[in-house]
Amino acid sequence: MEKKGSSFIFLIIIALMTLIIAVLATFILLVGISGNTMAAENGGAGGGGAGGAGGAADDSVYNTIFISPPDESELSAMQLLTSSQPINLKSENPQKPSYAIVDMSIKYFNTVEGIKDINSKMTLNKANLQEIVTTYFMAMDVSEFSNFETKIAAKKDLKEQMNIFLISTIAVEKDRRKVKEIVYDVIFSAWNYN
Repeated sequence: MEKKGSSFIFLIIIALMTLIIAVLATFILLVGISGNTMAAENGGAGGGGAGGAGGAADDSVYNTIFISPPDESELSAMQLLTSSQPINLKSENPQKPSYAIVDMSIKYFNTVEGIKDINSKMTLNKANLQEIVTTYFMAMDVSEFSNFETKIAAKKDLKEQMNIFLISTIAVEKDRRKVKEIVYDVIFSAWNYN
């Protein structure tokens, strides 16, 4: 009988220790992640570990701030390129040209401070936005375009370039400074080359 009682107590102690370890691990993860994010927001180098002061790869995981996306009713879409419009890629052999075949659209905000009619502004500047995109791809060769990371970088770079351009077209300086972005997202529904 005494053996059963001590076994029962031993199981309770193991269960409590397991629960305490689980709570501590969760606490360390939560405090560690928010601590690194706060350090990065305040200009710090981020947390310890392999990331340290020079480990940007580890810090990028912790520095992500999740902001709820805008409601779809706050956005409009515009098709910029279709796959029927191939874009010349940089080529060392003029006899064998290479082409990027891209279907691309953008989502932009319906209301932007300092712009009375955003749809008219986007329609007016559509050719300029297309030029930004085609110039961006024309600087690439096939090997660069076919690299998976290029698509991810292109979304970020093109969004930034288009926002810089569109914000620069806002007439009043004080309104220009208030606008953070007009283009919300760049979408590639087709990405191929020939």
